[in-house]
Amino acid sequence: MSSTVAFLGLGTMGSGMVRNLVAAGHTVLAYNRTRARADDLALEVEIEVVDEPVQATRRAEIVISCVSGDAATYAVLLGEGGALAGTKPGSLVIDCGTTSLGLTDKLYAACEAEGVEFLDAPITGSKLGAEAGALTFMVAGLEEIVARAMPLFECMGRHTVHVSEQLGDGQRAKYCLNLSQAVVLQGLLEAYTLAKLMDLPLEKVGEIFEHSAGKTGLGTFKLPYLLAGDFEPHFRLDLMHKDLHLALRQAEDQRATLPVATAVRGLYDQAVAEGMGGRDFLAMATLLERWARVELRAST
Repeated sequence: MSSTVAFLGLGTMGSGMVRNLVAAGHTVLAYNRTRARADDLALEVEIEVVDEPVQATRRAEIVISCVSGDAATYAVLLGEGGALAGTKPGSLVIDCGTTSLGLTDKLYAACEAEGVEFLDAPITGSKLGAEAGALTFMVAGLEEIVARAMPLFECMGRHTVHVSEQLGDGQRAKYCLNLSQAVVLQGLLEAYTLAKLMDLPLEKVGEIFEHSAGKTGLGTFKLPYLLAGDFEPHFRLDLMHKDLHLALRQAEDQRATLPVATAVRGLYDQAVAEGMGGRDFLAMATLLERWARVELRAST
């Protein structure tokens, strides 16, 4: 059964998600803060581009937001011309961004006041996963609302985890995931740096990891890009930086000490301060390269 969807945010992830919605037969009314990006996508797939989120939500029964953080999410949903101003009672808002728990609470309260259903449903899977319809959704909300949204999740993703009925638990799960990914990748990059300093071929070290307990999905995916020196964003470094801060803020609230993640956050602070935020988070390798005075590239 097709739906009319207002999709807000056509960035690295959103563009692929929209392509899959359209391919599945859904009608998409699209908004992006940079209009040109939306117009470019409209040349490739059948979407209608609008100038303000409210123009889309007046005609849609489902709203999906997929933007970069608290400020952007607030703007497209609750700000002037935002989506909530146009939603009808009984419609559904799904937030696929990674944001603070405080904002999730505000979004839920605003939706409840308008008689609108709400799910927090952050995603993982990187740019290629979004394009292939292979994302994983971490969803929090009432079971019957999740069931309503499931046809959309299934055409945009490969796996949906209903974390709990407590709103915010989707965000909490995403914090844990990205904290782990940042720490794991940093460990791998440090291992490859040491290997390079010892004149080991990185391809062979990677092969050993693939056939040992050192194998990780993240390592398997990222190594070819590392060897090619390709840091075009699949998941931007500044977004991982944001997510690390969100995760460690929760750790502080729980009075938990997470020393490795705290150290990695400091490295991300430095990388962002040096202007690396728009690159893939794999670009953390370049800090290590500079400090170790080696280049983490394929051996020749």
